[in-house]
Amino acid sequence: MTVIRSHRVAVAAFEKVSARVGDSFKKQYGALTHKLPVMILQNGLAQATGFLLAKGEKEHLAVLDDLLVVLREGESTQAADAHAFHTEIIAADLSKTMKLTRHALDASAWMKRYVQGELGITATGDTLAEAKSESRGDEGAIGEGGS
Repeated sequence: MTVIRSHRVAVAAFEKVSARVGDSFKKQYGALTHKLPVMILQNGLAQATGFLLAKGEKEHLAVLDDLLVVLREGESTQAADAHAFHTEIIAADLSKTMKLTRHALDASAWMKRYVQGELGITATGDTLAEAKSESRGDEGAIGEGGS
């Protein structure tokens, strides 16, 4: 049976994100993963991966490593590690850069979905429960403030 690339990417993204459930930096990882597609669109793949490498904190490197694994599973790259992947992006010609960017956007979108669904982390890094309680607290504060 032939498995299409998008299915391999979705499965890999699910596995990588689900493995982060017990991580101490899960909230920061989730917030960064939410921002990753926008970072790629606004700044380009080279600058987005360069930013994650330059920060060097465990959550930044975890997002980049997970993206790389997902892209490898989708057969978009064979880079051995994050540095090799970043070097590949910088050295790529226009057509390869566009292909890598398109595939990275696809992979990061799957990762973002699973961060929401599996980790329950919002774009602000809050859990869904925290976000709900904050929205209820904000409504109460507005009502109590008076005019």
